[in-house]
Amino acid sequence: MKRLLTLASLPAIGLVLLLLAFFWSQRDLRLRFLGQPTEGRIVGMVLQREDGPDDLLTGLDSDLVLVRADGDRIQARYRDYSLESVSWIPRSGTAPRPLSPAEALSADSVLGPETARVLADAGRGEAEILRWALLRESRRPGDPRRIVRLEKTETARGYFDLGMVPEVLSMRDGRVTLDPQAVSTPPPGTITIHTVFDRSDPVAVRKNKGDPLIRYEYLRNGQPFTPAKKNFFLFAEPYSTQFRPVFGFDVAGRSMARISQIGRHGGPTLALRLFEGGMVYLDPAQPSEAILTAVPGPVNGDPLGWFSRFCEGLFAQWGSTALIVIAGLSFLAVGAGFLSLALWPRKRL
Repeated sequence: MKRLLTLASLPAIGLVLLLLAFFWSQRDLRLRFLGQPTEGRIVGMVLQREDGPDDLLTGLDSDLVLVRADGDRIQARYRDYSLESVSWIPRSGTAPRPLSPAEALSADSVLGPETARVLADAGRGEAEILRWALLRESRRPGDPRRIVRLEKTETARGYFDLGMVPEVLSMRDGRVTLDPQAVSTPPPGTITIHTVFDRSDPVAVRKNKGDPLIRYEYLRNGQPFTPAKKNFFLFAEPYSTQFRPVFGFDVAGRSMARISQIGRHGGPTLALRLFEGGMVYLDPAQPSEAILTAVPGPVNGDPLGWFSRFCEGLFAQWGSTALIVIAGLSFLAVGAGFLSLALWPRKRL
């Protein structure tokens, strides 16, 4: 009897783990399967640092200047990763030629497909992507339209150096805002990062150890700042920084925002891309209790990117619960096996 009680402890542990998984995720499970679905959008990002302070990003602008080997320049402006304007400035000094975003990024763009690709990469990409874009261009030495210099100025808008960011936030004119009446709420600020990538002089690139990044300036609310990495705002943090997307949604005629339960250390999650959509599940009686699920879809220039987004969204949201469930089922299976052998031992021939 004592042996049976000992063996029964394994299934008991399994049941405890399954109950723990249920109580751990009961809110998410209830909203996901019983909540009201509505379309949402990633409207911001919270950067939670291990030792503080935290940042709340609400907008991101990028100004680009691409210089070709023939001396022509292409100027572009992105707002929240959406291309707003493009101008082609000939070296001859003639009037700039404005281009629509669709015309500039199309496969048959007058700028050339390679330039259109660099333009798309530079709008959202981090520093390493810009390095690869210029390296790719350098492999066409005989093409006068190749890009040899890329200047990018990124302006991050939001609330910086916060003690704590509340889970539920307000929305005004499509932007996330903090309560201005709160004593600890600082005024909105900006972070400006100016970079220059230049491969026009191979000798200078070799002297710079092969790195085309020849200029890097980081200003935090107008003051010089040295980040953990020489990169743009969302990619300049150490691994200890946790990135948690902020999603906005409409309910009962008003806009609300909430920090997502899905996050990632060291950089933005692939599952929830900033300023893109997602599906929100909420309780109409308590709309502040809402969760966001990723909508896996194609990623420009990466045919298999949807798979990475799907896996990261799945494991980020349900990974902890799944591990507890797997452990609980394992204890149940092993315990049931030992009990069956103890109660009904096999006959020896």
